[in-house]
Amino acid sequence: MTMTRIAAIGLALMLLIGCASANKMNAVQLGMTRDQVISVIGSPSSTSEMGNTQYLKYQLCSDWIFTDRYYVRLTDGSVDAFGRVGDFNLGY
Repeated sequence: MTMTRIAAIGLALMLLIGCASANKMNAVQLGMTRDQVISVIGSPSSTSEMGNTQYLKYQLCSDWIFTDRYYVRLTDGSVDAFGRVGDFNLGY
């Protein structure tokens, strides 16, 4: 095998292993706590908070190469909205 082929295979494996699947979002339900969301999806890529509203932001694989940005919004400690960025015209 050539070094180029080995490098390409290694890159493909890293993409497959390092990317959480967007299918995990199907397990999120309204009313879940932050800890329950993290146990189902994993740690968010970033978080933000304003008042009693917290946003968990995720980069999840929609297929084996491409990622989409997803969010989970918690108000007063429980999930009240979740989905892809741009869903529901919520402005984030």
